[in-house]
Amino acid sequence: MALEDRTEAPTPRRRQEARQEGQVARSVELNSALILLFALIIAKVCGPWSADRLTKVMINSFTRFPTGDLTANEVANKLARVLLEVSLVTAPILIGVALIGFISSALQVGFTVSGKPLQLKGERLNPVAGIARMFSVRAGVECLKAVGKVIIVGYIVYSFLRSKESEIAILAGCHHFVACKTLGRLTWELLLRAAFAILAIAAFDYMFQRFQHEKQLRMTKQELKEDLKRTEGDPLVKSRIRQRQRSIAQRRMIHEVPKADVVVTNPTHYAVALKYDSELHNAPIVVAKGQRLLALKIREIAERNNVPIVENPPLARTLYLTVEIGEEIPAELYQAVAEILAYVYRLSRKVANMSDSP
Repeated sequence: MALEDRTEAPTPRRRQEARQEGQVARSVELNSALILLFALIIAKVCGPWSADRLTKVMINSFTRFPTGDLTANEVANKLARVLLEVSLVTAPILIGVALIGFISSALQVGFTVSGKPLQLKGERLNPVAGIARMFSVRAGVECLKAVGKVIIVGYIVYSFLRSKESEIAILAGCHHFVACKTLGRLTWELLLRAAFAILAIAAFDYMFQRFQHEKQLRMTKQELKEDLKRTEGDPLVKSRIRQRQRSIAQRRMIHEVPKADVVVTNPTHYAVALKYDSELHNAPIVVAKGQRLLALKIREIAERNNVPIVENPPLARTLYLTVEIGEEIPAELYQAVAEILAYVYRLSRKVANMSDSP
């Protein structure tokens, strides 16, 4: 299907399916650039120590090598010790580079494992499709990117050597130790400049890869409709939607508790908050209700906001089971609720009179 027909943004389901297929926005150039840059930094930090240790390993290996006839086991043991010492010396650099490669990949695509890209597909063996890929936009961009890297890195090398021409020229008359040390410093400076240039190119490549990935994930209007139908019919998605709706409803309900006139409890199994406004409703309405932990939560909020709490297990249970949030209480409960509200109003007036008295 032509990309021109894909005008709709990809849905979360489409992104997840692509991720499971191993289709992610990944820049190999960015991985390589970061590995090169941090390898240079690690080598700069650990290089002197590693060089000193390797020198000692080599000196000890050759100066303390046993003389006379050696058995195969003695030679093997000696080589094993040398390899172990060399491995311990180079381990910090190798482990650091490996970690940088892993972190770079994880930052780009997260932690995803998929064997789909490794599976053999028939279209990959199609010569016509292969030729089409060779002359595709992606192939053209890769070619331009390679040429650009050669030009930029070449210019950096040329300009660096020109700027250090006099310093390099006098190395011929220097002591070999000074010459080697100077060449090492110049080489590190040159590689560091080249690494930053390659990193800049890799950053543009990463943005291009993300753009291409988003473009490939785009959907037609028909695909979008079908995807939404599948998503709406997914039991897991429905369950998550219902759970989210319940969570939102509970938060909204909890905010209504401080506005209630009274909370009727069981005392701990059920809690129902009632409010009566004669100008808006013909009867008291249930503004919040809950059982167990939610009932305790309603009680706590009521206590913090000085909302009266009345224990009436039969009424609390009946209200919880028969009246939904926002509904008026049924006529058969008028008498029981009226008695509780009358008691609460009398208590409120008594408290008010006590506070007004000198």
